[in-house]
Amino acid sequence: MGPFFLALVLAICVYPIKARLIARRVPTALATVSAILAVYAMVAALIAALWASTVQFTRLLPQFAPQIAGLRDDARAFLHDTLGLGDNQIRAVVNSIDLRVLLDAGYNLLGSAMNVGSGTVFLLLLVMFMCIDAGHLPAIFKVVRKERAALVDALANFARLSRSFMVMTTIFGAIVAALNLALLLILGVPGAGLWAMLAFVCGFIPFVGFWISLVPAAIMALLAGGIPSFVAVLAFYGVINSLIQSVIQPRFVAGTVNLNMTLTFISVIFWSALLGPLGALMAIPLTLFARAVLVDAHPQSAWLKPLLGDVSAAKAMVEAQVKTKPASKRQGTAPTA
Repeated sequence: MGPFFLALVLAICVYPIKARLIARRVPTALATVSAILAVYAMVAALIAALWASTVQFTRLLPQFAPQIAGLRDDARAFLHDTLGLGDNQIRAVVNSIDLRVLLDAGYNLLGSAMNVGSGTVFLLLLVMFMCIDAGHLPAIFKVVRKERAALVDALANFARLSRSFMVMTTIFGAIVAALNLALLLILGVPGAGLWAMLAFVCGFIPFVGFWISLVPAAIMALLAGGIPSFVAVLAFYGVINSLIQSVIQPRFVAGTVNLNMTLTFISVIFWSALLGPLGALMAIPLTLFARAVLVDAHPQSAWLKPLLGDVSAAKAMVEAQVKTKPASKRQGTAPTA
């Protein structure tokens, strides 16, 4: 389900390319190939960047063995001298600060990146088939509209909102990644490109993505530059990243896709539990699709739209209620001199 829906969203995002080319009298076959190649280029660039970043991560970690050993000694002294913990408790805490744990995580990440090949082929084939079949959708929707007009309108609205979400999230993610990259390069943190790429990808995960991108960047800053770099990364991420990704971006996204912030957060938790990391990345489009099929496609369920964050629907309901009131109640009692 995850790769299928990702392919659907990617096909939706590039559909305007095909439509504009056809409008300019470009042959349909050439327009379809152009849309497919646009998706392939995006996927190839993302996979190449993730692959290079993962390899860089596994090569960086062994260089910081002395720093990790020093952190273990500092932690042991702090726990014993300042907090007064016993030797057994200190040993349990200090042993958790182990380079092998980080190395295992890095190699597992590299292995996951190597195993993505078969899934990528499946994804690219799905995108190709969907882009080809998209040429028949206008005729199909014209026939279906005669019986299920609400369903056709709901699916069209889902496509429009999903495209808007992907565009806005990409813009905000690029801004955050550029700011992070500039800071990490100034501080001299190794793997700055990797952490910037991680911030960009995690930008598609509302609320939770910020914390996922913060932890590894802060740890690497601590290993490379000590406490000052660590504090600088925490402060910058805490102010700039949280402001953009946890305040500004969710408000824009909520207004664009007509989902309130509570439902947006619950969507991330629900779809990530159901589909894993891909579910977290596609949480908003998946929720939009579920709402389109379960709510928007059924006129009798229109009363649910304001509860889900559709402000326009709420305003329309209020205006309708005002119009149905008697004129005397709307005007009220005339003021006396």
